[in-house]
Amino acid sequence: MLTHPRQARPDESLGFPSALRAAARAAIAVVAQDELAPPRGTFDVDVDGATLHIPYRLYYDPARLRRALDDAQGADRRIIACLGTRHVDGHVRQACLAQILDSDEPWLMPYIVQLAGEYVIEIVEDVASWIGTRDASTLAPFARANPAWLATLARRVTSYWNCYHRRAFPDRADYPGTRVLSHFRSDATRR
Repeated sequence: MLTHPRQARPDESLGFPSALRAAARAAIAVVAQDELAPPRGTFDVDVDGATLHIPYRLYYDPARLRRALDDAQGADRRIIACLGTRHVDGHVRQACLAQILDSDEPWLMPYIVQLAGEYVIEIVEDVASWIGTRDASTLAPFARANPAWLATLARRVTSYWNCYHRRAFPDRADYPGTRVLSHFRSDATRR
């Protein structure tokens, strides 16, 4: 569920596991300088029993974000890339997504999968390609822990398919966002 955009500024570091929050705060201090607007809303997901409050939209300066991403390594780089997946600019989102698709850390999953419910088809296709390579044993627990979030994501996928992509994908089952959700639905029933 999204918080109301007029509420207090969301703390972007709460979108990361507690063990990474100090690193997240340090990264945010760098990339949030000269931001174009404060973050807008959050969505909540459960990752390994902890609730993460992930920013819905971030308005960091794209050049600053790219420089920080280029300068960072390891977990710091993944944190910045995750923040970039929430950026208002679709090109930034896609570039940042590419930086985290090769990692299997569970806390990355909501940053990746949330992008299946957005309108930029190239990003949705990247997520659909990625999810086809995932092991069901990592997807099923996440799906079972987040049914409300997945239901909201399903509504967004359907809405964007209907508004923007119905001509290209007349059969909704062929739409990449629907394929992502189908993968989760089948994996959620596995124990």
